[in-house]
Amino acid sequence: MKRFMTIICAALWCLGVALRADAQAPRKVKMTIPVVAHSMTPVYIAQSKGLFADEKLELDITSTGGGGPDIRALIAGDVEFSFTTGDNVILAHQEGKRLLMVMSALNKVFINWAMHKETAKAKGVTESMPLAQKIKTLKGMTVGVTNPGALTAHLAAFVIRKAGYNPQQDVQMIPIGAGPTWLAALENRKVDVALTAPPVPETAISRGFAIMFINNAKGEDPSIPEFLMENLIARPETIAKDPDLVRRMVRALTRANQWALQSSPEQVADALKPFMAKTPSELLVAGAASVLPALSKDGRTSERSFQVTQDVLEQAGILKKRVAYAELVTNEFLMK
Repeated sequence: MKRFMTIICAALWCLGVALRADAQAPRKVKMTIPVVAHSMTPVYIAQSKGLFADEKLELDITSTGGGGPDIRALIAGDVEFSFTTGDNVILAHQEGKRLLMVMSALNKVFINWAMHKETAKAKGVTESMPLAQKIKTLKGMTVGVTNPGALTAHLAAFVIRKAGYNPQQDVQMIPIGAGPTWLAALENRKVDVALTAPPVPETAISRGFAIMFINNAKGEDPSIPEFLMENLIARPETIAKDPDLVRRMVRALTRANQWALQSSPEQVADALKPFMAKTPSELLVAGAASVLPALSKDGRTSERSFQVTQDVLEQAGILKKRVAYAELVTNEFLMK
């Protein structure tokens, strides 16, 4: 009997050890991002500073080379989260697919435009020209966007219509991907002008074949004071079934922003380096400096940013019907 009890106790002890080990094992989580860029700063810092690990999370992150596929993967249930722009959440709702923004990590437009130097010379465009005057020169040009359903495409349509032109009639828009393919398309003049997140436009400028056309990172377009730039997005069923997971994700990304806002551009650039190794150091630091003013300290998604995003989509001719803020946004998971 004594031997039997010893065996039972040993078995229970082993079971307890196993359960404790399982409880401490990191939760594997899949998430999409649209591009590798400075706009992904909160994600990269949460990884490099071990903030996901602090929350017992192990992230499997996939870049989709532009917005659109990232949201579709979330809708399909292939990933638990997407860290991307809020415009596609609004447009998904328009198509009957409801997603929820659970935090806002960047709340200002962080997409810049670069124009090929030869195009600028032919059109008489300079970086210092007033915005209204610059965008009037777009007629007859070809604009490069990352993907047809990406924020770059939505912003391009917005600017083209603001200039008084019709997309695909007066101004052509074509997808050119992200990163190297984006740069190659502009350098080889497959497009006259293109837009995406830093540091890609700045790389084109540093290589000497482009000028800055619109610098949204510096607030050149005053009609977009706030925006749903980068947000943590989940399906309603994930939020209902696993609110603790959502809260841990939000906490890690919020802490990443708070760390960045207390750090120098050089420190932020150093944290980004493992994920943007091909970016020259000076552009990495410059991009870090430009992204800091766009970072949200508390992760709150404001109603103003939601409405301005709808304004952009509406003026671009993409949004058919506006949606209520409370339908697609929740701030209940923010850090107290």
